[in-house]
Amino acid sequence: MRKGATIFRVVVSVAIVAGVGGLLAAAYWHLRPRLEPDKPTAIGRKSILFQLAPGKPDTIRIAPEAVEAIQLKTSLVEQAPSPEPLRLPGSLGLDPNLLVPVHSRFPGEVARLATVDLPTMGGKKTQRLIRYGDSVKQGQILAVVWSKDIGEKKSELVDALSRFDLDQRLLQRLSSLKPGTIIPEKQLAEARRNVEADVIASEKAIRTLRSWRLTEEEIDAVKQEAAELREATARAIDQAAAHDVESWRRAAEASKAKSAAFNDDTKWAELEVRAAIDGVIVEKNINVGTIVDPADELFKIADLSRIQVLASVYEEDLPFLERLPPEQRLWAIDLRSDPNDKPVPGRFEMIGKIIDPVMHTGALIGWLDNHDGRLRLGQFITATIQLPADPAMVAAPAGALIEEGPYPAVFVETDSARHEVTRRNVAVTRRGRNQVFIRSEPLEEERQAGAQPLKVGEKIVVSGGLELFSELLNLQAGGEDDGATP
Repeated sequence: MRKGATIFRVVVSVAIVAGVGGLLAAAYWHLRPRLEPDKPTAIGRKSILFQLAPGKPDTIRIAPEAVEAIQLKTSLVEQAPSPEPLRLPGSLGLDPNLLVPVHSRFPGEVARLATVDLPTMGGKKTQRLIRYGDSVKQGQILAVVWSKDIGEKKSELVDALSRFDLDQRLLQRLSSLKPGTIIPEKQLAEARRNVEADVIASEKAIRTLRSWRLTEEEIDAVKQEAAELREATARAIDQAAAHDVESWRRAAEASKAKSAAFNDDTKWAELEVRAAIDGVIVEKNINVGTIVDPADELFKIADLSRIQVLASVYEEDLPFLERLPPEQRLWAIDLRSDPNDKPVPGRFEMIGKIIDPVMHTGALIGWLDNHDGRLRLGQFITATIQLPADPAMVAAPAGALIEEGPYPAVFVETDSARHEVTRRNVAVTRRGRNQVFIRSEPLEEERQAGAQPLKVGEKIVVSGGLELFSELLNLQAGGEDDGATP
């Protein structure tokens, strides 16, 4: 009984498994069309819809029904329009050619600074010391430096001029006497030699002051001081007896004492520091009491009537700008801080030779007139450059370009009646969002790489190109199937 029950259970289990399997098999065959996608049609269809044109390389002939199937569309090649304007960020800065540092020609101490009159308030006139941002005129005194060196050099000139006057008067007196009677010939020769030495000393002192860039007015002032000293000495000498040589010598000693007194005059050692150009003080580094050296920059004066414009341009745009002739290197400068201002026309004159390693931008440099003082240093600007159309370029829709192969290409319609299109490698120069720009006649190196001409008016495929490219590769690889038909 127990053995029979076991056999019965086995038979029932097998029957159940068989029934479930049958149900699953029936469900599978019922759902198979939806579970398994349709298999592609036979490749032999391509031999009828697409064929290689005999004797024409890279040319495919398309059946009329395939034109509709791949939604083939063509468009004419056009002359390339003017590219979109370049809008470059930048800023305004100093023109380095109009920035002049001001130095003291001698070491010393700043004794005084120039003052500026303030607007009258309540009928009372007030002043303040000159400072950063003040406008100055060429030749205007900016500071006064007390220098021992300049005092000594001025005194040397006064002393040389005074000696020359005295020695010349003495020579005239001696020459009026009969030689060999009252004075010996040797004394007369020494007097002549002293006059010559005084002339040399005077010229040396004057040239030294000129080499130190003292103006002729300052040197003339020293000469005037020497002339006043000589007049005082001459009056003392004229009172002496004409034949009394010792009186002349005593007068000469008195003149030397007066000349030495100039070294003790504080104003005699003062040097005026003047502005070299008209402009604005953009840097001030001294105050009263500052010890200065000739290498120190006391002030910096900038002529702001001409402002430098510095704009940044991406390196891929530099070749277009470098090809522009000088008369077309124009831009319009717009201030970012003033949305209502009118762009100021100008010209960029320099294209930088250094690329920023971080931003990969170059520099464009130009200048703007600023005689009205409206522009300010450091302002942010936008420089807009209108690029002219390149007659050597043609334009094509971006969808026409095929970049699946080793070289950019387009399909050109070569026989509209037979629907024949030819793949043609082209020299692309620039890619835009909606258009690509192609060189109509490739350069020699581009021709060697496989590029071919593309002329205005030719028809190119703008939709369905990728399908044509795939079919062309398949046909060239011998992928036809001769047995199937559509």
